[in-house]
Amino acid sequence: MSSTSLLPNTASHDSPSAQTASSNLLQDGGFEQQGAAWEACGKVGLVDAQSEGAEFVYAGRYAIVMGISADGSDCPQLPNNSVPKQILSQSLSIPANARAVTVSFWFRGFAGTSVDIFLARGFYQFDPDLGGVKLGSFSTDQPPGWQLYRTVLTDDRLDLVRGQTLRFSIVIQGDVPVERDAALLIDEVQVVAADLRTAPAPLPPALRGDGSRPLAVVRAEGSNRWLYRMDTDGSNLQLIYRGLLNNVRSPVWSPNAQQIAVADNNTWPWPVPDPDPQNNLAATAITVLNADGSGSRQLYQTQSQKGSRCPFVALPGQSETPSSIVRVNRLTWMPDGQRLAFTNVGFLTFCDGRISGGRADVYLSPVPPALTPTDVASFAANPSINRNRQLLFESFGNNRTTGIWEADLPSSRENLLIAHRAESQPVWAPDGRRFVVKRDTSSPSEDRSERTNAIVLYDRQNLSNPRMLLFADHGRSIDHVRWSPDGMYLVYTLHRLDGGTDIWWLDVTSGATGPITTDGRALEADWRPGSTLQRVFVPLVTRN
Repeated sequence: MSSTSLLPNTASHDSPSAQTASSNLLQDGGFEQQGAAWEACGKVGLVDAQSEGAEFVYAGRYAIVMGISADGSDCPQLPNNSVPKQILSQSLSIPANARAVTVSFWFRGFAGTSVDIFLARGFYQFDPDLGGVKLGSFSTDQPPGWQLYRTVLTDDRLDLVRGQTLRFSIVIQGDVPVERDAALLIDEVQVVAADLRTAPAPLPPALRGDGSRPLAVVRAEGSNRWLYRMDTDGSNLQLIYRGLLNNVRSPVWSPNAQQIAVADNNTWPWPVPDPDPQNNLAATAITVLNADGSGSRQLYQTQSQKGSRCPFVALPGQSETPSSIVRVNRLTWMPDGQRLAFTNVGFLTFCDGRISGGRADVYLSPVPPALTPTDVASFAANPSINRNRQLLFESFGNNRTTGIWEADLPSSRENLLIAHRAESQPVWAPDGRRFVVKRDTSSPSEDRSERTNAIVLYDRQNLSNPRMLLFADHGRSIDHVRWSPDGMYLVYTLHRLDGGTDIWWLDVTSGATGPITTDGRALEADWRPGSTLQRVFVPLVTRN
């Protein structure tokens, strides 16, 4: 294969696990034999980390680069008379007794072109109707860093490949536009006759419960959403707050670990409802309570506005006025513990149930408590504030590029950190330098509803080389990622395939993960702050 030069960089990467190396149905999946077992056309290149830089290799010395100089040279003409721009391919045999087949590789994408992945009938035959299976497609326009592509074949798709000799192929089709700077780096390719989705690991000794209940957790109890505290192993559950109307969300500990703030969903007007129930609209208060559940007080209350009376019957020349609903989510404390930043979410609702529009803005809670908060960032959501008063948020309008932004709260200066819509829900680490995001990956297909979520760790001082901590293909999706006080662990909400939700832990160093709850009723959690995982015992009293 031809060599392609790229800009050097001194970044390095951890070596991947070798657990499936011996069972890989492909030869030289890491390209350490310089691609000797592979066939390619269209000027597919081989990258040498010793000359091009470690950033362009995930593990070992070599990786493959596609996209650059893709010109179709030496590529075969397909049955439809088109000529692919590039192909990377290797023959393999799928065992006849395979109960699942996992296809995976690490990749890094730049600029834009579309890539297809196949277990194909031949080097030149990609039509799944003629044998094999199309594994997926994705764009090389990707957020920074190496990420995992993984898909598992079971059931009907497995029947299409079991017991056959096929070709694993990565293809840039001939009719696909390729931007000038488009590039796709590929490393550690594996095809394994097993189901290798993320599996739970044993609970680390550091997370064994001892009665201190450092997790503030919202749980579903029938139609109710109540606030509890519990240990990091899911034991010692204690109800501390039921909410204004039994609908509590977004718990967050105060910096001094003495209070918990929640989004307390209720109705407007509040606290005196309208005599006509139809005029009572969904709304939210920000409630702060003591760590034992006592002393609850409201800092802020959203004000929704009633539209046309329902059912609406239009007279000539009339049209329905929708109701304006305003609610709160995603709370975070200022470092001094005196105010909270939060997302105000507004949208319109019609009598027939339709929802229209939608806008999110980041505010600071008013001082003293009032109905008018301080606007921090318009067209923004999911704030996180570190000890240096730097605000992370995601933005999607207002003349800003879509992505993750940083704002210095004393000066209000804003900086774009990550210009990609795949990244969301940023959360600062306790050290004030690292942060994690939720990523919508490109696996397993172009269909957004099928994409696997991931957790990615960024270093504020090296944004171009984040590390993927978790590829969350053990559930439907993830949410509500929060840090342990020592920065060694994360907790996150796993939306299960059966519709339930649980809280899971994640080891930031090893990537090991496992469940804290298993009953499918835990919705979101926050970890009490502190310098270490020290145990602090607080008497608990249930409050209505």
